[in-house]
Amino acid sequence: MGLVESTNHAMSPPHEGRRSSEPDGADPAALRLLKLAVGLHVLIAAVATIQRLLVGSQINNFLIFRGSFFHLLRGQDLYAAYPLEHFDFYKYSPTWALLFAPFALPPVPVGLVLWNVVNAGLLAIAMTRLLPPRAAAWALGIVFFEALGAVQNAQSNGLAAALMIFALIASEQARTSAGAFSIAVGTSIKLFPIGAGLFGVLARPCWRHVLWCVAAGAVLLALPLAVTSFDTLITQYASWRAISARDTLSIEQAWVGGIVESYLGRPVPHAPFQLAGVVWMLVSSAYASRAWEQPIVRRLLLASLLGFATIFNHKGESPTYVIAFAGIGIWWSVMPRARWRDAIVLAAFVLGSLGGTDLFPRAYRVAYHHAWQFKA
Repeated sequence: MGLVESTNHAMSPPHEGRRSSEPDGADPAALRLLKLAVGLHVLIAAVATIQRLLVGSQINNFLIFRGSFFHLLRGQDLYAAYPLEHFDFYKYSPTWALLFAPFALPPVPVGLVLWNVVNAGLLAIAMTRLLPPRAAAWALGIVFFEALGAVQNAQSNGLAAALMIFALIASEQARTSAGAFSIAVGTSIKLFPIGAGLFGVLARPCWRHVLWCVAAGAVLLALPLAVTSFDTLITQYASWRAISARDTLSIEQAWVGGIVESYLGRPVPHAPFQLAGVVWMLVSSAYASRAWEQPIVRRLLLASLLGFATIFNHKGESPTYVIAFAGIGIWWSVMPRARWRDAIVLAAFVLGSLGGTDLFPRAYRVAYHHAWQFKA
């Protein structure tokens, strides 16, 4: 009950009707609040990881990432089954297998703590770079439980969200190369961060952005050649394409199509839903282009993209929602105060985020939170 009460307080932002994009960096109270929010994200990531290691919880996702690095070095098929090492398959790019080296080389406990702290820390840093201190603190509060869930599953979703945010920040600062590599690294993990390329396209002229994105993509595609042969790398990409084609047939529940499935009681094709999402983003981008010079417009498009990347993703699962809730936090924190917006965010936070934690009875989570797809 205490958590819900404090959440209601948080739903009344301190800007009282002004836009949070106005600077409040000189406000000591705002800076203290932000430091507390960032510290909690990083501290909880480390503590939750150590706790899982001590109780022997499964860390399968991390073992998949870690194993892929050594398989790449040995010239083994990254996308084959390795049941003695982990269950499930590696489904990311050969480039990401190489980039995971800083977390794969240390002993497993050290690498896992570093991996989760980097995920939580980069998302927190991205928020602090994007938003004024007070707004960033509230946004980090809104995404807190989803960030914790991603950490507990050793997922890469916090990093993916951070890279998409960094892409917009780089575009605003005219750091074209940094933005291009943020997009390219994100796309080496999951496909949807490529959508952050919209920011550079809308920031006219866009030709330098496009050229840098092509160059960054080419560099990262070829990067594994530093540790493997050309023929082996071509084979790896062929295996990646094959497993990705099979993976499109598998559909999770935590997306808009899953809501329809839960009511119809049968699978539905995901292409129409995803097409609707793409149209939504294209129309939103066209609308945003008319006022792209306004910071609030850029942040609202980013919030839409973060939501799109989650709720129209047929592979969506609970830990993916750190991306969507980052978008919710950004949306709410940059808009003027309005009770209807407060109500939407409170409902999303309580029903969508808190409702999936152990703070709610298991019977409720099974019968309502999951069955009714509250997160989506």
